[in-house]
Amino acid sequence: FLPSFPVVSNALNQEVLVVNFEGTISTMSFELLKEALAFAESNSKPIILTLNTPGGSLDATFEVWELIENSKVPVIGYVYPKGARAASAGTYILLSTHIAAMAPNTIIGSCQPISFSFEGSKPVDDPKTINHLVKLLRERAAMHNRNEEIAELFITENLNLNAEEAKEKGVIEFTANFLSELLEKVDGLTVSTTLGEFTFHTR
Repeated sequence: FLPSFPVVSNALNQEVLVVNFEGTISTMSFELLKEALAFAESNSKPIILTLNTPGGSLDATFEVWELIENSKVPVIGYVYPKGARAASAGTYILLSTHIAAMAPNTIIGSCQPISFSFEGSKPVDDPKTINHLVKLLRERAAMHNRNEEIAELFITENLNLNAEEAKEKGVIEFTANFLSELLEKVDGLTVSTTLGEFTFHTR
């Protein structure tokens, strides 16, 4: 069973599938994207993954990473709408997408992990864990020719950036007010997926 996903189309009937990650990133997020990708891949549709999240499970985030990296269609990460945030796990996911974009007045960053116990929550500062996460996030940034140093600072300094700063520092490729504007900006771009090169025709 596949849930109903919104599809954005233009006059030429070139369509993209829109998947919303809103709220905490969890196993349900992974399952949603897994089902969406199954549908998108069977219909050769790229995905726009909109992000508005305070963060969530690292395990679920790594599972989402694997889905995106093994995808046969491109996944565009888009922090949206205006005023949204993709903190912590949301930033990890954004940096793993084939194309990264943000709407104005949105924020990414604050990626230091937090542990939870009966005593409450506290930041994880164990060097083994932090160094491993830094290397993982730097590699995702490098995979898509993004700024590795800034990716590291998201974790080690809990750096936060707005859309304009993220684009200026080479963390994302585009800023866009709306989905329609984003579709115009990615039109003609070619990215690599596990199936080979994919060119967007989304104007």
